[in-house]
Amino acid sequence: MKNFLAAVAMLLAGTLSTHAQTRELVVAAFGGAYTDALKKTIAEFEKGNGAKVTFIPASGADGLAKAMAREVDVIHADMAWAYRGEAQGAFEKLDPSIVTNLAALYPRARFSDYGVITNFGQYGIAYNPKDVTPAPASWLDLWDAKYDGAVTTTGFDAANVELLVLMAKLNGGSEDNIEPGFRKMAELGKHISVFYNQHAQLLDLFRNQEVVMARWLRGRVDWANKQGVALKFAVPKEGAIGLVSTVHVVKGRPNTELAQKFVNHLLGAPSQKTYATDLGYTPARAGLDLTGIDVPYGEESVGSLLIADWKKIVPRMDAWKERWEKQVVAR
Repeated sequence: MKNFLAAVAMLLAGTLSTHAQTRELVVAAFGGAYTDALKKTIAEFEKGNGAKVTFIPASGADGLAKAMAREVDVIHADMAWAYRGEAQGAFEKLDPSIVTNLAALYPRARFSDYGVITNFGQYGIAYNPKDVTPAPASWLDLWDAKYDGAVTTTGFDAANVELLVLMAKLNGGSEDNIEPGFRKMAELGKHISVFYNQHAQLLDLFRNQEVVMARWLRGRVDWANKQGVALKFAVPKEGAIGLVSTVHVVKGRPNTELAQKFVNHLLGAPSQKTYATDLGYTPARAGLDLTGIDVPYGEESVGSLLIADWKKIVPRMDAWKERWEKQVVAR
């Protein structure tokens, strides 16, 4: 009997030990190819930390809502939702003693104590070289009357907020004085027949020759060419608009230390290289060997990206969106 009880005790202890060792980390991330890229290096993290990582698709308002409800341990965001979450107390401060890879990043990636940029992208001008000559050299080429009705951009998203701020700055304004930006963007709205909202939609607009120029991502222009739509990508003289992906540890969850380790994993060299190889994005980590990988990289590339002061912008976003719909879209 004693031997039987001892065997049961050992079995229970082993089961409890296994459950104690395997912890679930719930990560809200951009879906599709982005999550697929993150999964490529996840096995090493899971094995090294006795963890199981579960990815759920979420971004923007949905991602922040999940963080505020404490449904996830880690969320991915952009600058707008990063600062909103920080203001609402949704995130833990990153711990440099755990997130040791912070020291290897470009300084621009460390925008807050409550989050970090994992990768950068470039927004520029996508154009059909058969219809647009000479090649676009400035963001202001989107305003050229010669292409009236054949240019496009999205609705009110982060990249168009950057373009709005840029137009303000080029005309004597700033984040604090956005009036010149709205006046200029209202002019652009008159040249646009349709504001696209999906990449596939814009691809079809180019394919059907309904547009010849658009504000689009560098990587998406490569994708369009692979789909048989011959386009080129121009970086305007004012600079490329920065696309940034941020990551944050959600406050009040039981796996805070594990979540911090996961952020550190995303900033490690293998994960950072995957952003370049699989997604065509610029890694936030300096000193990587990206020989043979066609992505902009280096201090100059990261430093030249147009990224506005989002801490000033976020409190004004709702009012700006309302104005955008009335002054830019409605025309």
